[in-house]
Amino acid sequence: MLLSKDPVDFPCVYATKGFKAHEHLYVFVDSEDPSSPRGVQSIAAALRQYISRSKTLGPNTSLVVLTPETNAVRSLEEYNRMFWDILHGVSKLDSQEWPADIPQDIDTPRWRFCFEGEQWFTVALTPAHRYRRSRRASCFCVLFQPKWVFDVLFSTPLKKQGAMDKVRGLLAVYDDVNISPEMKPYGDETGREYKQYFLLDENKPTARELLKGKIRV
Repeated sequence: MLLSKDPVDFPCVYATKGFKAHEHLYVFVDSEDPSSPRGVQSIAAALRQYISRSKTLGPNTSLVVLTPETNAVRSLEEYNRMFWDILHGVSKLDSQEWPADIPQDIDTPRWRFCFEGEQWFTVALTPAHRYRRSRRASCFCVLFQPKWVFDVLFSTPLKKQGAMDKVRGLLAVYDDVNISPEMKPYGDETGREYKQYFLLDENKPTARELLKGKIRV
């Protein structure tokens, strides 16, 4: 679905707009384990290059990390572990200080992933997802979207509510599982953004959600 010629049914209409307008950049990590040191270095380098270009690409841009398709599909738990290993590894290669206005404690409502001074919303898609089709792809993928994309999209409370309602309405039809209760607005005191990054097929916590403390170790 991620690279479909006409992903008309995909719930994130803004990602679809970015795809059709050629606003996304893609990096291919030629490894079934992109959390390896070489894979992490490639992703960190791609993020740095992307930062320098992102604001010239369009309002719905993302960096999309792709890996090879494989018949040896892993479990969701394994992909989840791989995803968080990537974020930990990339964070260790960060050359800048963590933004002062973002908590380093992951278990807080205003934490989000940061790298090279930029704030990111990141999402994992896997071939192991069956029921949460919005998180399914033919290969393991990780998307990085800069915070400023959401600043533009949510520039007024009315636009923010309209965008969220549209996506949630499409998710309710597209997925074969109920919308995750973790899909809450950033800053909601009962929400944790990191829980939205990797969603399972069922609405239950992932093992990695037991992670506490700073992501930068």
